[in-house]
Amino acid sequence: MQIIAALRRYRTALTENPAPLLWFSVASFLYFMGFSFYFTVFNLYLSEIGFTQSVIGTVLSARSFGSVLMTIPAALIINRIGYRYNFLTAMGLAVAVQVLILLTKSVPMLVLLGGLLGTADALFMIGISPFIMDHTKEEYRNELFSLNNALHTFAFAGGSFLTFISGFLGVRDPIALYRGIMWTGVLCASLGMVIVTLKVHTSLRISLSNPFTRERLGSLRGFTPLLIVLIVPRTLVGLGASLIIPFMNLYFKDIFTLPGPQIGLIYTLGQLATAAGMLLVPLVVRRLGKVRTVVITELFSLPFMFILAKAGSLAYAIPSFLIRQALMNMSTPVSQQFNMENNACAF
Repeated sequence: MQIIAALRRYRTALTENPAPLLWFSVASFLYFMGFSFYFTVFNLYLSEIGFTQSVIGTVLSARSFGSVLMTIPAALIINRIGYRYNFLTAMGLAVAVQVLILLTKSVPMLVLLGGLLGTADALFMIGISPFIMDHTKEEYRNELFSLNNALHTFAFAGGSFLTFISGFLGVRDPIALYRGIMWTGVLCASLGMVIVTLKVHTSLRISLSNPFTRERLGSLRGFTPLLIVLIVPRTLVGLGASLIIPFMNLYFKDIFTLPGPQIGLIYTLGQLATAAGMLLVPLVVRRLGKVRTVVITELFSLPFMFILAKAGSLAYAIPSFLIRQALMNMSTPVSQQFNMENNACAF
C-alpha cells in the first residue's frame, strides 16, 4: 500500500509542476545518457590506444580539477545569464569537448580538454538543484528530487547497457567499437541540448534559492558555519570516491580480465539498483528523516567497498559492487534537497 501511495504522489508531482521542469527532465535524461555512453568506455578507450593508467588518471584528475574551479563561479553565472542559457552553455561546451577528445591523441590536449569538460559538468550540475527548487511545489520536492536523480541513473544504465549489447554487434576492433559508442553519446547529448533550446523556457532569471548572488554575498559570514557543515562531509566522501570509482571499469578489466561489454552489463545492473533505491527513498525519509537516511545508507555501503578491495572472484566482487553502488548513491536526492532547503532558510 505504501508503494502504491508513493506512485500516486509521483504522478501528482508530475502533473502539478510546470512544463519547463518536465522538459528539462527529458533533456537532462538524454544528456546524461550521452555522458553514460561516453564515459562507460572512456577509460577503456584510452587504455586501448596505448595510454598508461598514470596518464588516464591525470586526465580524470584534470576533469575533477576543472569542476572544482567552476563550482563557485557557476553559481554566479546562473544568476547572470539565467537557467536556460546556463544549461545551453554547459551542454554546448561539453559536446564540443567530447568531439575534440575523439579527434586527438595528444596528452597535453587531453588533459586540457578534461579540465574543460569538468567546468562544463560543474556548470550544468550546479544549476540542477536550484532549478528544481524554484520550479517545484514544496510538498512534492522530495519526489521531484528523487525522480530527477533516478532518471539520470536510468540514463547512465542505458549507456552501460549499450556497451553490453555492443558485444553482440560483431565488431572485432575494440577501438572502433569504443569510438562508435562515444560518438553515439555525443549525438544523445546534442539531442538533449536541442530540447533545452526549444522547450525549456522559464520566466525566472535569478534563482530564488541560490545563496551566491551579489546581494547575498555580503551576508555569507553568518552563513559560513552552515556552509562548512554541509561541505566537509561531502568533500571527504568525494575524496574517497574519486580515488576509487573512476577506475572501477579498469578494476574489472585488469583484475578479472572482463571485456567491455560484460563491464557494461555490470554497470547497467548497478545503475538500475541505484535508480530503484532513489525512487523508494521518499518512503525511507518519511520514516527516518533526511539526515538519518543519508548517514545510514552511506555508512552501510562502506563494508562492501572493503569486500571489493579483498575480493578474489567475481562471485564476491559483483554483488559487492552492486550493493555499494545502490546504498551510497540512493540518498543523493535527499542530500541535495536538504542542502538547498537549508541554504534557502539561511537567508
